[in-house]
Amino acid sequence: MNITYFSNQFASKNGHGIARYAHELYEAMEELPNGPRLVPVAAWSNRAAEDLQQLQAETSLEILPLGQKLTPLLWNFLHWPRIETWLQHRSDLLHAVSLGYPIATKLPYIVTVHDIGPLTHPEYFQGSPPWIMQNSLDQAVQQAVAMICVSQATADELLDYGHSHYGVDLSDRIHVVHEGVGQEFFAAPDPACLESLQGLPSAELPIILSAGKISPRKNVQGVLKALAELKDEIPHHLVTVGGDGWDFEQVKELVTEYGLEDRVHFLGFVSDEQLRALYRRASVYVHASLFEGFGLTVLEAMASTCPVVTSNISSLPEVAGDAAALVDPHQAHSIAEGIRSLCLDLKLSEEMKHMGLLRAKQFSWRKCAEEVADVYQSCSNG
Repeated sequence: MNITYFSNQFASKNGHGIARYAHELYEAMEELPNGPRLVPVAAWSNRAAEDLQQLQAETSLEILPLGQKLTPLLWNFLHWPRIETWLQHRSDLLHAVSLGYPIATKLPYIVTVHDIGPLTHPEYFQGSPPWIMQNSLDQAVQQAVAMICVSQATADELLDYGHSHYGVDLSDRIHVVHEGVGQEFFAAPDPACLESLQGLPSAELPIILSAGKISPRKNVQGVLKALAELKDEIPHHLVTVGGDGWDFEQVKELVTEYGLEDRVHFLGFVSDEQLRALYRRASVYVHASLFEGFGLTVLEAMASTCPVVTSNISSLPEVAGDAAALVDPHQAHSIAEGIRSLCLDLKLSEEMKHMGLLRAKQFSWRKCAEEVADVYQSCSNG
């Protein structure tokens, strides 16, 4: 079976978020015995020419000819030209790896839905105009033979939205397939990779780690307020990694307001190896998100034997199970209690390390690939 595997993030130089999903699923699918053949396709790439050529040589990635601006315009408003016009391979099925914009096609169509946050929680997605996802979801509802949701929480939101917005029952087309965690997170990285990292506290200072693009959804504000409550009880510094979102300036103002200038460190983007080393270096990983389609960094931290504090809402309890301290992300005092318990109770911290490691081992990209391949097969048979 030949699958057109459409993902602009696959061709992106940024390896986080949906890009990580796209690459991990592709690589796991390649390792399946007698598995389907995936041919990655993207409308554009921001990689350097040499880097892009290497990726194409390794994966047979095809780049469409009309580019980043013209492709979505034509597909959004004219539903033309069909992607089949440019494909250099025979295709039995089209898998869109995320809800981005409509894809002009007559191929049987599957889409992975990571979340529909811009439609259900627009206050957390100011940088994502909801009409873009709306158009893509319109196509999925009308045309997709299957929708792969990365969590039951996402599936439930999609079911509710299908009933309320479209008046349709999507239950017969929705398949819940959890993401996996890369095997590299279970292995100890070389801590020397952190030596070149600017802004990291000295090795003798314990740290609390938070990862993800700084935005209201990630709730760094709540974590800062919790740290302000704890600053005289624990010596830990807060280290955040990831891009600077649209409320970064307000976050920096809070750091000053709470008198945390010497206790909070914004490192920006880090390499995958540095991220793995930071998980190992941290006493606690905090992910107090207000909304999450899955929450992969929770599993990455667990695989890295880092105790986790995370939210008791959205998909996060589904991912964390009983292997994390679950807190109310809307209450800074609750976040503080979770952090306090893992920083001061060493026995509990060790228990959570063990439970987290066992929990992370339940999520693999191999299992994810097998279940997605089953969806491909069921759609092909149908």
